[in-house]
Amino acid sequence: MNTTDRLQRLSDTKRLALLRLLENRNIGNDRLLTLEGSNVKVLREGSPILFLYPATDGSVSYMNNYLPHIPESWGVYALQTPGMEGEQPPYRTVAELAAHGIRQMRRVQPEGPYYVAGNCMGGLPAYETARQLHEQGERTGLVLHLMPNFNRPWKELPVDGGSLQQRAIMDYVYIIERLLDVRIDLPWDELNELDEEAQVEYVVRYVDEHDLLSGMDLDVFRNRMAIYKANLSAMLTYDPPSGFDGSITILAVGEASRQETAIHALSPYAAPLRSIHRDQINTIFVDADGGALFDGAEPDIGRIGRELREIIAAAGEGARA
Repeated sequence: MNTTDRLQRLSDTKRLALLRLLENRNIGNDRLLTLEGSNVKVLREGSPILFLYPATDGSVSYMNNYLPHIPESWGVYALQTPGMEGEQPPYRTVAELAAHGIRQMRRVQPEGPYYVAGNCMGGLPAYETARQLHEQGERTGLVLHLMPNFNRPWKELPVDGGSLQQRAIMDYVYIIERLLDVRIDLPWDELNELDEEAQVEYVVRYVDEHDLLSGMDLDVFRNRMAIYKANLSAMLTYDPPSGFDGSITILAVGEASRQETAIHALSPYAAPLRSIHRDQINTIFVDADGGALFDGAEPDIGRIGRELREIIAAAGEGARA
């Protein structure tokens, strides 16, 4: 069975979820905060506020899938990656992403305690945000990393600057394959002979010709790949300094059947964990498909959501104690 035949067997809901993820189409009533220069999307009004950082792709609308699993009184504000709307060049370090996030958070909430979370790569700026806030004398009521614990050969993936484009393509292909349960056979030897712009065009053409995501705006896809590459550079170069005196909660999501029940030490998501004492880390494992953090698929998002609700409710109770 070829790729197109397999894809046609997928539910329309799952295909649409991935299309919305890649294009950042709304799946709720999210809106950009009406502050000049803001990249914050309001997913839900309320108090206290949970600030969310997105994964490497930079989009945030899929986080509407989290709302049923966050206590109803809470506001949920998503810190969309700067540059997604073409308003500025993207940042290329986690420290810059966090500093930008803090500036936006303070416009909404001038004082702490701040509740910060991030999905996938977003866990790094979430942690760095808490670290910078603590340096500034502020408090954090929660630092949460929603970690899709994908079983990937981290040691074998490119990490140096000259291979960033290839790594970005590999990651994009992995996510599409994982969420859609398809196999994409790109000719890597042929791709390696092309310059970076030509590589992007090749992938865009491949996705279009194989009807992997029919209806996708290909110009948007090109821009998303540029954002992804910038965030990827930030993720792979992040080396947090020691001295953070707070704690971080890891909600690690993976399937036992895929051997995804342990956090790989070489995973770039684990960078903060290598800089603090293990007593500062609270890890909760959920036996579910980490892809549900992107597409909101049941029953996996329900399993994740039960733990998510308990974590956030406990953080709220801690603030009131």
